[in-house]
Amino acid sequence: MQPWTIAAIAAASTFAVTQIASAADLPRKAPAYTPPPQPYYSWTGFYVGAALGGKWADTTWTTTSIIEPGFATVVDGSSPRDYNFSAFRVGGYLGYNWQFAPQWVVGVEGDGAWSNKTATTAGIPGCSILCTAGFPGPVADLSSVKMGWDASVRARLGYLVLPNLLVYGTGGVAWQQFETSATCQHSVPDPLCIVLPGNPFATATIKNTRTGWTAGGGIEASIYGNWLLRGEYRFSDFGTSDNSFNLGLPGGIQTVVNSQFKATTQIATVGIAYKF
Repeated sequence: MQPWTIAAIAAASTFAVTQIASAADLPRKAPAYTPPPQPYYSWTGFYVGAALGGKWADTTWTTTSIIEPGFATVVDGSSPRDYNFSAFRVGGYLGYNWQFAPQWVVGVEGDGAWSNKTATTAGIPGCSILCTAGFPGPVADLSSVKMGWDASVRARLGYLVLPNLLVYGTGGVAWQQFETSATCQHSVPDPLCIVLPGNPFATATIKNTRTGWTAGGGIEASIYGNWLLRGEYRFSDFGTSDNSFNLGLPGGIQTVVNSQFKATTQIATVGIAYKF
């Protein structure tokens, strides 16, 4: 090998070693930060839960006519009459959610609940002031409205403001049990029911389940694992129905009170559910 070739190789080797050493002394850049992936929560699936809260009823009893054979009876200014009251509500619900788009959730839900509250007033609407000439006031007569169980079947549509926080609206068909009663005394001073031996009381009760519509909304959150916590409000309208109260007794003259009954309710609940 020629002397100049050996010198060139030596020079190249020296230059390469110098560059490597210089590069080793340069400061190193820190790798770009990559945040850890967020855990994914899927809202799709069946769920079942329990709810506690309150229910408020707004009902109106309007007497349309009073039939009392042998007397000229009119509907007085005590009709219509409102029976507004509130009650504790406990129930359960179940349903299915489907998450799509991917921040939207659609589903179907059914619920049922129990409550028990009665509002009672003196006199019968339409016959509490002066419905029969010469027989003023309610005397011993009573009227009442009782609120019982309720249920609904509804659709739900919600938007995920966070992966584990859903804001939703809901609406569908609702059912509500009501019981309306009218009581009069068959005595001389009674404005509605004519006298009978022993002055007995007569009570007519109409118990039915009303069907209407319901709509509302709420907020629901995944709080731990598959557990869901929610708060919900709903309004329900059950329209107007016709009621006819027969206050006669066997062997006595039949007194009939015809009326219309209008009802709406509101509920506010807190619920906890488990999603499968």
